Parts: sequence; C-alpha cells; structure tokens
Amino acid sequence: MSKYVKELMMDQLRTDLDGSRSVLILDLKGLGAVAEHQFRRDLRKKSIKIRTLKNTLARRIFSEMGMDGLAQFLEGPSVAVWGGDGVAELAKEISTQVKALKKPEIKGGAVDGVVIGPSQVEDITKLPSREALIGRVAAMAMSPAQRVVSLANAPASGLLSQLKTLSEGAPEGEAEAADAEAPAAEAPAAEAEG
Repeated sequence: MSKYVKELMMDQLRTDLDGSRSVLILDLKGLGAVAEHQFRRDLRKKSIKIRTLKNTLARRIFSEMGMDGLAQFLEGPSVAVWGGDGVAELAKEISTQVKALKKPEIKGGAVDGVVIGPSQVEDITKLPSREALIGRVAAMAMSPAQRVVSLANAPASGLLSQLKTLSEGAPEGEAEAADAEAPAAEAPAAEAEG
C-alpha cells in the first residue's frame, strides 16, 4: 500500500473520529455477512459509528489523540465503534448486541481518553443514562428550594388554621386549644431556620 493511500486512510479515520475520546474496540471475527450487516444497521439507527481498522494506522491515530493504551487491543481483526448519546449508551448497546449475536468480542476501549478493559466496559453498562443523571442533578438542585418554601409556609398555615377555627365560631375551649397548638407548630419551623 502506498504512502499516499495510507495518509488518506489516516486522514479519513481522523475525520471520522472527529476528536471523540470515547471509543470501543471490537473483534467481529466469526460473524456472518448477514449478521454483520444487521449489526451495522442497528448501530447506525442509534447514531453509533463503526469503522474497520488497519491496526498499524489506527495505532498512529490513537497515539496522536493521546490514547496510546489502545494499541494493546489492536491485534487481529479490529473494529472501532463510537458516538451515540454518550459512553454509557454506547457501551449498553454494544454489550446488548454482543450478547445477542454471541460472536463479536469487546476487546477494550477508551472513555474520555482513559483506556479501559473489557470488564470495565461491562461496568459502564450499569451506569444510568445521561438523561437520568441530569434528572438526578436537577432534583438535588431543587430540593433545598422546596424545603425553604415549605418552611416559609409553615407559620402561615398554622395562622390560617387558627383563623379558620375562629371564623367558624368554635366554642371558647376549642379556640384556646388551637392557640396552645400554634406555638408548638411554629417552634420546629423556627429551629429549622436557625
């Protein structure tokens, strides 16, 4: 293969990766043509890109990107997969496909430039999706505000219940009992603010 062709292939891989620092390396050996076509089509539907690698050229590209550790997985037939909605979704989809097809093998990969082995890829599949993590962070951010609002409303609700009792024309004994309960309800709210 000429130097010019090798340069073209390396440029194409650089362009395809487009700075992606999360990539998995697979071995599709033993997968039939029809199954491989279906595998590639399923990945394409999820915006996951797949590319067969020439190992020597891929080592150079990954080295340029600061992921030298991926060289250990570039033995024999190698395929790179990347993209999708995030590294957790990528790992989940690939793991699901590998289990269903029983032939492909996950050799390893990199997550944000950190090289990981096949067992760590399986651990990533147990992570929640990006949307679930965003939901958790939003709930945690809203929690203190909800607490402040409930504490601010506590004294007002106690006062309103006393006014309602008085307006309904409660007998003297019940109104005095309601007055005795009001300071007890306000005390925890005052302690929480302090």
